[in-house]
Amino acid sequence: MAYGLHDEKPLLHQGVRVAVRAVQLPRPQDTAERREVVEAADAVVILPLLDGDRVVLIKNRRYAVNQTLWELPAGTLEPGEDPAAAAPRELAEETGYAAGWIEPMSHFFPAPGFCTECLHAFCATDLTHVGQNLDATEDIQAVPTAWEDALAMVRDGVICDAKTIATLLHHHTFGRDTTR
Repeated sequence: MAYGLHDEKPLLHQGVRVAVRAVQLPRPQDTAERREVVEAADAVVILPLLDGDRVVLIKNRRYAVNQTLWELPAGTLEPGEDPAAAAPRELAEETGYAAGWIEPMSHFFPAPGFCTECLHAFCATDLTHVGQNLDATEDIQAVPTAWEDALAMVRDGVICDAKTIATLLHHHTFGRDTTR
């Protein structure tokens, strides 16, 4: 987890979910340029596959962009939490499905130009419906979707969430034959 990576740098803002620090980037001729770094906890994103042909997408109200977005379920890690422990929790909370099998797919930085967050992607199969357990602030609807429809939603710009696009396309390109 990269959160706290720049602890020695000046703190500009301490929020509930992020910290913002000032850093000096070295430049030619012994000059420096000030930048802000957002320190955010790492997170998980889960690709829940129903049978071989459907994926459970969510419609998630995102207040920062004032839109309801099509996404894969995801969530922030608790301090010190292993991503493999967070993935099944977030899957069940947001979609209402528990997985019989969860395996890591990849990890990536969604905004490395200014943010420390690393996303850990998992694929979940052998799903059983157990019911959602949403936080009071969450407005999420689980929507089982045909795999080809999900890919068309990426192509057509209906899915515009980066973590969802990256995870769907990673699995489409590299992982479909390895899923149980």
